[in-house]
Amino acid sequence: MASKPTNKRRRHVHLGERLEVIERIRARQVTPEQAAAELGVLEEEVHLWLQVHADDRIVALDDTRVSPEVRRLSRRAERLVELIANADVTIRVLNRMLAEISAGQPTARHG
Repeated sequence: MASKPTNKRRRHVHLGERLEVIERIRARQVTPEQAAAELGVLEEEVHLWLQVHADDRIVALDDTRVSPEVRRLSRRAERLVELIANADVTIRVLNRMLAEISAGQPTARHG
């Protein structure tokens, strides 16, 4: 028996489209059956996408943007780190200078 040739080519759905429709299904905006009909694929294929991409999420640029307040606080934190590092260097230099002076000075006599 020869198999019937199919005129209908299987539609390739790009990853972005798959993830978008999965998000819509998760948000209960459409059912897998409706999504399959919209995209011209079998419902089984949509269910497969749901399994394959179960851990995938769409990240919008708005989600990655940082508020001006967070940027300001980040700059302040970076500046504080610089100041602490500078203070640490200064303390080490002063401590070394004090040790050198103390080592070279005779003990003071009171009398």
